Amino acid sequence: MTIQTEKKMKKHIIASIVIIVVSSLVLGQNSRMGSASSTQLLVVPSAKHLSGGGAAATATGMDAIFWNPAGLAMSENSVDAIFSNRQYFADIVNSFFGIATDIGDYKMGVNVRTFNMGDIDETTVWYPDGTGQVFTPNFSILGATFARKLSDNTSVGINVNLIREGFGRVAANGVAYDLGVQYRGLLGREGLDVGFTMKNFGSPMKYDGEGLGIMASPVDGDRPVEYYKLDAAAFDLPFVFDMGMSYNIAGADIGVTYTSNYYSTDELKLSVGYALEGLGSVGVGMQSSAKSQEIDDTDDWYTNPADGVSFGVSIDMSRFVGMNLSVDYSMLPMGDFGTNSVVALRVAF
Repeated sequence: MTIQTEKKMKKHIIASIVIIVVSSLVLGQNSRMGSASSTQLLVVPSAKHLSGGGAAATATGMDAIFWNPAGLAMSENSVDAIFSNRQYFADIVNSFFGIATDIGDYKMGVNVRTFNMGDIDETTVWYPDGTGQVFTPNFSILGATFARKLSDNTSVGINVNLIREGFGRVAANGVAYDLGVQYRGLLGREGLDVGFTMKNFGSPMKYDGEGLGIMASPVDGDRPVEYYKLDAAAFDLPFVFDMGMSYNIAGADIGVTYTSNYYSTDELKLSVGYALEGLGSVGVGMQSSAKSQEIDDTDDWYTNPADGVSFGVSIDMSRFVGMNLSVDYSMLPMGDFGTNSVVALRVAF
């Protein structure tokens, strides 16, 4: 590595540290807790990195799309693909599919996340027990990822996510962006990796459509009943900042991530994983959230349902199928909703 390249690396590290400090000062609060839209952006779609301890620093390939887009550039494969299925709470099914490939000096990937909620009985103010009709919510995220290595140790990446929410005769559309950087071998120590990600920043989401129309009469009563359209409120996206670090000790990967949430409580995520050569890997994770303010001045406190212990296993199927194929399984906590099962299939060439 040349002296000029080393200077550039130092600048990248200093810039990352500045981002950490500023973001921690700005985002380290929960005064706006519960006021964000599109919280489906926060739902973990894959299984390999459990609750996310150290994932911002070590995630590579299509697994990195959610945790840190910079990790896509760290993949040594020409093509990476993933399909996962998460059994979320209340019979909601979260499906995730993505594929990425090399384009010149860049890695480019596309992915789609869907949330199948099934049919829901329609109720109104006048028919609180139901109208006899049903509607099917449509929540989906279509994403594109661009990533590049700046050096053997440093990579950067960006996600562009198109958000679509709709149910009945109303819908909302928006765009969310993620920016990330990964650095391998911090302080010249092999196995010590760091990563930073700013996720879900963009314009607020606002519903619109025929379903916001109502028939009403003016307060003064001088005019007949007319058709009015309600102006829905706009809500910001759930902006978060992840700071992750991982260290490999005697074959075990020990990871930690601090997530600074602007619209919820901050989170600390830990993980320990161990690779079994030629077989796969096993891991255990834990997430703990900062204590939040009381709910409506009562003695009740908000508890993050994702807090708790998670388990996972990855099975390397290469020896059986003659190609780079892995199957991942994890169990993630969901508080009073029990646990979620996530199954993922990863293929690479």
